[in-house]
Amino acid sequence: RVAEGVVEACIGDSADYYITRDGTLYAHGMAHRGQYGDGKLTATPDFVATARDATVVRAHTGHAIHLRRDGVVMGTGGNRYGPLSSHGLGDKADRWGQLFEGAVAIATGSRHSLAIRADGSLWAWGDGFAIAPARLLDHVTAAAAGDTATIARTADGALWQWDGGGAARRLTLR
Repeated sequence: RVAEGVVEACIGDSADYYITRDGTLYAHGMAHRGQYGDGKLTATPDFVATARDATVVRAHTGHAIHLRRDGVVMGTGGNRYGPLSSHGLGDKADRWGQLFEGAVAIATGSRHSLAIRADGSLWAWGDGFAIAPARLLDHVTAAAAGDTATIARTADGALWQWDGGGAARRLTLR
């Protein structure tokens, strides 16, 4: 058994994370890119607490983002392509830094990140988009990010996809 009272967990490419009922975010795994967010650059043998007030955590290739209770998106780790916006751009951020405000949902891929605001607007930053968060689409209810692709569902049930940050295209399901 690793932990008690876990409400959220995420497996990253080089570090794993979980959040407990009280909003404490724990990290374990590689730390060479700053994945813990607490300044450590070497791995620890056990999970360590690295942030408070977290509700959601997402991780990918050497970086992680989490959503705080107040709607602020925080990020740490490798940032060569901009998935952490300007926070540590070009190398790494070894401490959690603020990336975006007003979010209710988040996702991250290998080189970009996403946030949805309560008004349904979808925002993206990183490779293929812009370093600063850019508004992509409205009326979004869910979104996911992969290595280079992004997909979003809108309130009318339509699916939209961006390949490498290119133009959005509506997907037709058969």
